[in-house]
Amino acid sequence: MQKYLLLFVTAFLSVAQFSCSKTDTTKPTAELISPSDADTFLVNDTIMLQAMFHDNEELNQYRVEMKNNFTELADSLPAWKFVLVDALQGTEATLTKELIIPDTIYSGNYLLIVKCADADGNEAAADTARIVIQ
Repeated sequence: MQKYLLLFVTAFLSVAQFSCSKTDTTKPTAELISPSDADTFLVNDTIMLQAMFHDNEELNQYRVEMKNNFTELADSLPAWKFVLVDALQGTEATLTKELIIPDTIYSGNYLLIVKCADADGNEAAADTARIVIQ
């Protein structure tokens, strides 16, 4: 009887230890390398986007967003937004993309935002560049 009790306790402790594995709570990091704050572009120019992403365990995906930042004319101009989302793998990744500025958007101030998330759903603080399109 003691042999079965010892076997049961050992099995229970093994299952309990396995099922109580720690969840990753460390947030990944997203760093926008290029463009920089106050960079100026013309309509139809190409923005060379470069960003780096890091996580202690496993990256999942990134998000790049570019949207107008027309604080002074917010009600009179239509909102414009570009979003790019894709998967990431590993603990470190570099993104290099060419973004062509469409000729259908208005001149003014824009925000270029990069973010990422890891495999456990932790999100990095966004890194943002304020750019000007003329």
